[in-house]
Amino acid sequence: MFEKLDKLREEVRRCEKRRDEANERLKAAQAKLKDAEASQILSDVGALKLSPEEVAKLLQLAASGQLSVPTAENKTENTTTETTSSIYGDDDSDDNKEESEDEDY
Repeated sequence: MFEKLDKLREEVRRCEKRRDEANERLKAAQAKLKDAEASQILSDVGALKLSPEEVAKLLQLAASGQLSVPTAENKTENTTTETTSSIYGDDDSDDNKEESEDEDY
C-alpha cells in the first residue's frame, strides 16, 4: 500500500549518500588545492633566495601599498589599452572626418 512512499524514501537515502560522498570529495579536493598553493608559494619564495626577514619586509611593503603588485586584472587592462592604442593610434579625429565626409555623398 505504501510502496510508492518506500521507493521515494529509498531514493532520498541514495541521494543523501551521494551528496555526502560528493561533499567528502570536495573537502579532499579543497585540501589538495590549499596544499598545492602553499607549495607553490614556498617554491616561488625559495626561488627568490630571500631571507625570512626580507620576505617579511617585502610583504609589509605590498600590504601597505608602497609596493605595486601586478594582478591579472591590471595586466589585462594595460595590455588591452596598449594594444588598442598601438593598432589604432591615439588620435581618432581622422576617422571621424572620413565618416562625416562619407555621409555627405
